[in-house]
Amino acid sequence: MKEIDKSIRAALAAEDRELFEEYSGEQSLWEMIADTFRGRQRWLMVFLNIDIFIFIGLAILSGFQFFGAETTRAMIAWSTCFVVCCVGTMVMKLWWWTRTDKNALSREIKRLELQLARLAARLRPAGDDDDAAKT
Repeated sequence: MKEIDKSIRAALAAEDRELFEEYSGEQSLWEMIADTFRGRQRWLMVFLNIDIFIFIGLAILSGFQFFGAETTRAMIAWSTCFVVCCVGTMVMKLWWWTRTDKNALSREIKRLELQLARLAARLRPAGDDDDAAKT
């Protein structure tokens, strides 16, 4: 093997170690939540959280207005607004938790891929690299 191949393999081994350290162990809940704000869809997660807080605020306001309403029609309107805001909040939170779960699953898949790559490197005979380079 050439000297450059050895240095590339050494660099890849160091990179593998870094990846393994990054993906080893379980994330805490706060790390999982913070992880949803990274990546290409972070703007969507920020927007979703702003919407969640708006819906919670509207639900609280609707609850107070319900108890202050004097007519049955106003009570029905405020209670409907309260229920719609609560359901909207639940739907957005469920979607957010599915994103969190997707990130955790993606992390586990990356860990598994890294372990498979290491296993394949160990099982590959030493002569296979030289044969592949000749073809």
